Amino acid sequence: MEKKNSYIKNLIDRMSLEQKIGAVLTLGFAGTVPKSHIYKYIEKYHCGGLRLSCDMRQFGNYVDPDGNKTVVKVENANGIRFNGPAPVPTAGQYKAVLDDLQKAAENRPLSIPLHFSYDQEGGSSADFFFGGVSLFPKPMGIRSADDPDMAYRIARAVARQGKAAGFNWIHSPVLDVNSEASNPEIYTRAYSDDAEVVTEYARETCRGLKEERMIATGKHFPGRGHSDVDAHFRVPVINVDEQTLWERELLPYRKLIAEGLLPSIMIAHSIFPAIDPDHIATVSGKVITGLLREKLGFEGVITTDSMTMGAIATKYGVANACALSLEAGADLVLMKAENGLVEEVIETIGTFLREGRISMEEMDNKVYRILNLKYEYGLFGPAKNTGCPEAVLQDGEIRELARRAARRSIFVQRDREAQIPVQGERILVIEQKVKEYNDMQWHSGILWEACLQYHENVDYLETSYSYDETDKERIVEAFRSRKYDTVIATNYFLRGKARNKQFWEQMLEGDSHGKVVIVTNTPYEELSVPCNAENVLVTLATSPENIKAAAAVLFGKMTPEGVWPLEHRARA
Repeated sequence: MEKKNSYIKNLIDRMSLEQKIGAVLTLGFAGTVPKSHIYKYIEKYHCGGLRLSCDMRQFGNYVDPDGNKTVVKVENANGIRFNGPAPVPTAGQYKAVLDDLQKAAENRPLSIPLHFSYDQEGGSSADFFFGGVSLFPKPMGIRSADDPDMAYRIARAVARQGKAAGFNWIHSPVLDVNSEASNPEIYTRAYSDDAEVVTEYARETCRGLKEERMIATGKHFPGRGHSDVDAHFRVPVINVDEQTLWERELLPYRKLIAEGLLPSIMIAHSIFPAIDPDHIATVSGKVITGLLREKLGFEGVITTDSMTMGAIATKYGVANACALSLEAGADLVLMKAENGLVEEVIETIGTFLREGRISMEEMDNKVYRILNLKYEYGLFGPAKNTGCPEAVLQDGEIRELARRAARRSIFVQRDREAQIPVQGERILVIEQKVKEYNDMQWHSGILWEACLQYHENVDYLETSYSYDETDKERIVEAFRSRKYDTVIATNYFLRGKARNKQFWEQMLEGDSHGKVVIVTNTPYEELSVPCNAENVLVTLATSPENIKAAAAVLFGKMTPEGVWPLEHRARA
């Protein structure tokens, strides 16, 4: 490969083997308070960057919701017993943490800067959720606004806020085409079930991120939309023929690569028999080198998805899979577990290099792509975001954009009993406990609190995200009491959580003793919409502005403006 950046070339010439191995690693930092091992990753192991998971104290196990079986057990010998929510900081406090980690990197030999990567797809996919940050709908919610320019403006807002707090590499946009309605992993994380629509909205997202100098990552190559399996727990096999793959799954990649809008691409932990029937794409030279590099001509950074996910870890072993992915052509390995696997990964990559399975020339090419991308996006040199992030988070235009996006993303899917707006003297809100976020902006009960603004007689029944027997008994008792004229019940779907859909279908079979309005976050009967629900409001996000908008719609104070987001499926 041609290396035009002489600064980066000279830097690589001065790097030790250990520094080069570190440069191709994105290691994990869970929580908001870095422990000593995080500094060890930076100073001793020379890691290229950190994947930030701000909501959890430690990186946890992968537990398949179908059967509640632990698929991958992540051993953390750190003394922490309870994997609850991490301390919630202000944006300024968190930025100070990242600034300190970056200073540790600057003090290393050669002063190679860290990249700080995160998920901020929309809705519950929000690693940056604190400090008053404005949150936006899921990608399908953005498409529901029926306005590609909205995707562009949201991307700019997301990037501005993220960069103000210290993030610089985002794992978005999702380029998957959600052609399988029962897909438990992608669902509303995709813009659409149509490849042209996905391309249109992803293009505008990439434009917005690029203008704000946030490194974008298209995922999950070659495309994980046509699957009914979650790669966090099992291996998806994408059984589509080569022509379909080219015209549907690969269309967003083909167009956005040609337009120079994808600085990095993330590989899917899935098998694509039309390309390589034997190997998961993450370790497949046919997929990474043959298809992405050679056939599609992609010259940017290729990163793996998290290498502790069930699909890849159970088939190859974490450390071995990391080295195999580099051998297959990946540049950057995402290894989030903060434990002894870090040393195993480094040792195994070193073994592959010593045995010639990864040549030093190719290793240097990987490091060049990564460092050159950091250089192009301004990570080298003095920090540019030295001010207070709160000033950006309080920007009135961003806040108004979040409110507008919420209003334009939600829609009434069914209103067969004319129950939206809701009616009656006594109303009950049955609301699932949200993810472990718990600051003043985003916490359990926000739908109920929003409903209280419009009606004084609104009672509250809080449940687990996935109902246990106590939840079910309390719901049944509430219906038997005949106290309520209307029941508003959330029935959200979140990957990794067991579904409550069957319970609600059973509840709605007979006389429910009151009208029921289901509030859900997907338009899919396969996932969250009870097939016999007569009144359904779809929010396409469980984040604060969408929930506030949902309450306003429920009580007739706002007209929902979202359009049906699916091209190949009629509204049920």
